[in-house]
Amino acid sequence: MDAVVVDIDDTIVSTDRRRHVAWCKVLGREIPFQDVESSSSEEILRKYAVSDRKIWKRFWMLVLCVDESGIALLEFDEPIPHAVEILKKWSRKFKLIYLTARTENMRQLTLHELRKFGYPTNDTELKMFTLDDWMDYSSISSVVKTRSKIFAEILDRCNVIRVIDDYPGFFVAYRDHSVPDRIGLLREKRFSREQYLSNGATRVIEGWEQLADVR
Repeated sequence: MDAVVVDIDDTIVSTDRRRHVAWCKVLGREIPFQDVESSSSEEILRKYAVSDRKIWKRFWMLVLCVDESGIALLEFDEPIPHAVEILKKWSRKFKLIYLTARTENMRQLTLHELRKFGYPTNDTELKMFTLDDWMDYSSISSVVKTRSKIFAEILDRCNVIRVIDDYPGFFVAYRDHSVPDRIGLLREKRFSREQYLSNGATRVIEGWEQLADVR
């Protein structure tokens, strides 16, 4: 069966508000919401905590709900407009695989959130990182490497015809595995259209509504 692979965070679920609250909590101060929208986590750490690795770890333990107080912050997540309708339609024709850097301890929390927002979960797969993957996290390249490994395992079982992601850096892996339809969901406050295309996206969209006619 043909499959479609879809990223979760900031592709179908907006996490900007949750990450903003998490950063304010671990930094012990208010920072502008616009910084979270337009900056990577590494950039925020450098700007506000002089690359303090203890704060870095506290932030991720909160966001990944290893620190149980992070569970309450999930209420700040929001569904990305129009993604529910599109994925419901595709799930009737293709196997839908969610691929996320969220960790396995968040599996039930993530499934609950997807169902709450109306995303299809029956007859789908949810592929996640392990907590060890994040404990070994030293650079974005290590995250790309882990994601590429998981993606390759998916391809061993499924014919992936399409992948949708908001992060340009992951498209190197998708391109190397020759997925024909590689769609970048533009995050214009952080990335340019060219960054997606130069890393291997076959096209870039500004919103899910642009995929309404895609079969």
